[in-house]
Amino acid sequence: MDVVSFTRPDRDNVDQLAIRAALYETLRDAFEDSGIPWRQTVREDRGDGVLIFISAEVSKVLLLGRMPARLAELLERGNTKRSARQRFGLRVVVHAGEVHHDAHGYAGYDVNLAFRLVDACPLREAMEHSAATVGLIVSEGVHDGVLRHGYGGLDVAAFEQVRVQVKSADVPGWIQLFGGGSVLPVPLQVVRSVPETEPAAIAGRGGEGPVAVLLADEASLLDELAGLGVRTVVLVGGAAGLAAGLASIARQPIYIDHEFIE
Repeated sequence: MDVVSFTRPDRDNVDQLAIRAALYETLRDAFEDSGIPWRQTVREDRGDGVLIFISAEVSKVLLLGRMPARLAELLERGNTKRSARQRFGLRVVVHAGEVHHDAHGYAGYDVNLAFRLVDACPLREAMEHSAATVGLIVSEGVHDGVLRHGYGGLDVAAFEQVRVQVKSADVPGWIQLFGGGSVLPVPLQVVRSVPETEPAAIAGRGGEGPVAVLLADEASLLDELAGLGVRTVVLVGGAAGLAAGLASIARQPIYIDHEFIE
């Protein structure tokens, strides 16, 4: 998780040190109050934030439901006692994956992905254009494995899907905002930033895979594409009329996107 605008120009070293102290105190209390023992977490300081590793035995339902809400509550309560320059908000990511530890710290693809998600422009913009104190973004893996199933009363409808494009990452994410003791709506300009022309990539169906190019006289092949692992169908010229035939396939376990080339 990262402090929002930690290095903004009006904050000096004294302000930053005060924020760091408040950050750790608030995190510890939020985790403990949410049923996640702080002493059982592993933490790596990042200067303007902290990377926290939590045992797989801890339910992700706590990380997606109780913890961020409690974190926002404690943060807002503390902010009322802080000077204007030392009040702060947090961007939080919940992701699960493989982590490697060596003599220098922690590394691996999933660590990198967590940083990409927490630094995502949609999350930054959502925080900037709302009164949220805590902005949560959830990775595709956590969404598919936990959130979308509604475990523990989690409401997937309270999250907004966005596209994360940071450095080499181009993945979906799901955002939820907390402020004023409640869940806040994600600003429309952030929601509308999701490209409507790329539903498969955003939905996590995977934009990669075999591509089939069909001509008008190859309509019979449509029935065989699902079994071949095809992810994209390119309809050439007069084959554009075959688009209606894709609808029935899209209801099967395999999802097929289509493009038209005139």
